[in-house]
Amino acid sequence: MFVDIHTHIDNQSVIKIVDGCGERILTTVGVHPWELDRHFDWSEAEWSNEVSAIGEVGLDKAHRDTFGQQQEVFAQMIKLSETYRKPVIIHCVRAYSELIAMRKSTKAKMPWVIHGFNGSVETMRQLLKHDMYISLGEVLYRNETKAAEILKNLPVERLFLETDVSGREIKDVYSKAAALTGWEVGFLCKQIFENYGRLETTNGNIGG
Repeated sequence: MFVDIHTHIDNQSVIKIVDGCGERILTTVGVHPWELDRHFDWSEAEWSNEVSAIGEVGLDKAHRDTFGQQQEVFAQMIKLSETYRKPVIIHCVRAYSELIAMRKSTKAKMPWVIHGFNGSVETMRQLLKHDMYISLGEVLYRNETKAAEILKNLPVERLFLETDVSGREIKDVYSKAAALTGWEVGFLCKQIFENYGRLETTNGNIGG
């Protein structure tokens, strides 16, 4: 069982569960920091029946001209997460201190998954202190040395893997992580599915 915690289908951010019988697609919704004018129908019916997580949402200092608005919108996303008890898939670029500050100031309790993490080990440790998960994807291929160091210092119970927009197969991403750590693919599958199960326990509707 492979969990792809963040990928895209027809421009829609989703969670994908892959096993020998096929794929299960779980919907996520949110306002990306690049698309602050994007509109969603936040209807009660949608939240009850369709949405598995908020995301991807977050902060991106590569777009400094909208950073104040990003913080306002992200605060709204956090409120929705806490109200409807949905985990959050986080996009964060050069704004980890602000991200942590917002988790503290909002007193958020729901799980946050930092997707596509490419920061330092020290930054990762700070995120872990605030009860966040770390998802790795392209860094495994673009910077093996850095990825191996992150994996060495990341508790496996806080790890997710993803394909994002790479077009890769999630099985290949697991194989790459296994090669960098010496862990068996089967061990990663079991542990990451258990991690996903902890997200499920926060939300009675995740996964349907």
